[in-house]
Amino acid sequence: MKLGSLELDNCFSLAPLVGITDTLFRSIAKRYGCGLVFSEMINSNGVLKGGVSYLKKLEIVPEEEPVGIQLAGDNPKIMVQAAQMAEAAGAKILNINMGCPSKKITKSKAGCALMTDPILVKELLKEVKNAISIPLSIKIRLGWDDKMMNYLEIAHIAENEGCVAVFMHARTKAQGFSGTARWPEIKKLKEHIKIPVIGNGDVTSHEKALLMMKETGCDGVMIGRGSLGQPWIFRPGTPSLEEKKNLMIEHFNKSIEKYGEELGVRLMRKHFSWYSQGLPNSAPFRKTLHTYTNPSEIRNYVEQFFAELN
Repeated sequence: MKLGSLELDNCFSLAPLVGITDTLFRSIAKRYGCGLVFSEMINSNGVLKGGVSYLKKLEIVPEEEPVGIQLAGDNPKIMVQAAQMAEAAGAKILNINMGCPSKKITKSKAGCALMTDPILVKELLKEVKNAISIPLSIKIRLGWDDKMMNYLEIAHIAENEGCVAVFMHARTKAQGFSGTARWPEIKKLKEHIKIPVIGNGDVTSHEKALLMMKETGCDGVMIGRGSLGQPWIFRPGTPSLEEKKNLMIEHFNKSIEKYGEELGVRLMRKHFSWYSQGLPNSAPFRKTLHTYTNPSEIRNYVEQFFAELN
């Protein structure tokens, strides 16, 4: 798949997930066949103020290339500066978040609230596009609610302002993550614009990713929550128990190395829960694992758990 000047190995991408899609998880997804990985959503105001936590989110490592950076914000001038920082950090494509349903984000006009102001969308995209040399894209939803499903209007604006792709989660802001993603709307979007359409929503397996493309005609698929605990979703097949165990321990070791012992352990608890979903005795495994804080004890317990599965 080609997004502007960016040539990708395939049509699958990893969605921005707050607190999850760091360099570690992105590198794992890339190893398992993901064509394009995205940073978690980064607040443009935080980047410009030089907040350490925000600047760290701009980090990119070689093994995850190519990487897209997603920015959130509603001030064109601030977004321009943040976009230039993202490009300087090594982003190969920039994505503007117009789909986040969180009240914390939409209380201004950022996230999905941007979609309620097409004039601002046009201004923001025009200014950002003129300020960077890397491809520009947007991530949207169907609209604010069922009465304001204006995704076609926003997509046309993006196309006219030089965006190379529209990533769309097929739910409204009001839906959040409830109900069902409306894949027919992805098909409708594909029929109305010429630039690539990347569908998103309710893709929980590689087979469902292929089904989305077949049913909607979309050019690619972005996978977010469906990748949790199964970063191999980007390619066919399921790894063996031995490979799953080794991946869990590798991810854990790198988390300790990157974040330090205390934070590294804490951040991995959710990943251990996701990795173990669907395995026999996973509930008691998670409950017991959460009582450990020592890295060696955690590694030993993971080894023991998988040994008992064989």
